[in-house]
Amino acid sequence: MSLKEYTKDLHTEIEKTQFAKLLLSGNITPAHYTNYLYQLLLVYYPIEFGAKMVGALDNLPGLERSALILADFGELSDTQYNGKWCPATIKYHNYLIDLINDVDRRPLIKAHLYVRHMGDLFGGQYIAKKVPGSGKMYQFTDMDLLKTNIRSLATDELGDEARIAFKWSIDIMNELYE
Repeated sequence: MSLKEYTKDLHTEIEKTQFAKLLLSGNITPAHYTNYLYQLLLVYYPIEFGAKMVGALDNLPGLERSALILADFGELSDTQYNGKWCPATIKYHNYLIDLINDVDRRPLIKAHLYVRHMGDLFGGQYIAKKVPGSGKMYQFTDMDLLKTNIRSLATDELGDEARIAFKWSIDIMNELYE
């Protein structure tokens, strides 16, 4: 069973969250979207750092999103932004740090890269048209190459960890809507 098939139920679940519906509606306010970007900063940095550590970004030129998320955040936030990280975001960040600090488990970071970045490559293209700002985080060069090379990382042993990545993302989306 492919990773996509193994996580299909959770992919469907995340799409049904109220925040995902808001994100895709075209009615998300700049404040709500800025807060979402703020959450992503705390998630993407450790994923991409860990992915570099295990060589997962070696064949993925232009995949890294952290700097682009920060650029989008800077475009939409003012100097007085007083956002707070959701408890789920903090817990997920800490989980990722623990994962990359565990030499034996570190390669599992590829599952988180797969979940987050494949979402950006696919659904992100639709989201970019619906959110405030320029959506730099959703702009890629050579998307087909990136998709192919991410899929090559998506081996069966990442299945359970990919499900964990989806569950963290669902928790964050639920908290963002509250």
